[in-house]
Amino acid sequence: MSIVISNSTAATLLTAMLLCQTPGAWAKPDTRQQTIAAAAETAKEQCYKQMYRDSNAYAQCLRDLRNAQNGSLPKKLGVEYFAYVGALSYMRVGHMNADQIAAEFLKDFRLTQKKVGISDAALCSTIPGDCTVRMAQTQEMEAAPPKPMGVRVQCIGRVCSMVPAQ
Repeated sequence: MSIVISNSTAATLLTAMLLCQTPGAWAKPDTRQQTIAAAAETAKEQCYKQMYRDSNAYAQCLRDLRNAQNGSLPKKLGVEYFAYVGALSYMRVGHMNADQIAAEFLKDFRLTQKKVGISDAALCSTIPGDCTVRMAQTQEMEAAPPKPMGVRVQCIGRVCSMVPAQ
């Protein structure tokens, strides 16, 4: 079996291949986006594993990491934005307290985002995922933030934990 390609099709394919290999053919993120992405990756490595077992430890780890950024707004934004995205991910599966954490960091990253002066699309691109869906979820949460959740202490045997108040 042989494939026949016309000269014009071959020329188009060759041009496309050369453009893809030309340095600078693809837009590279600016330094600010790279800094945000690196801070988000650090947040992921240091804190994300805690979300599964203890959402409060996850949130505190991220607050501590954010506060350790020594005045770098892009790094602070990277941590806050990852905190939001990570909580948003766990909201999809109904993880307890994920909506409260997402709401907290949404408010925080929006304030920092304004100071940094970066668009939603550029910020979203710093963390892998579907930005169309993520930005829509962000707009939904801003329009209808979760209500604060009351908690109470529940003890079973000698083990006590915080549970949602009903």
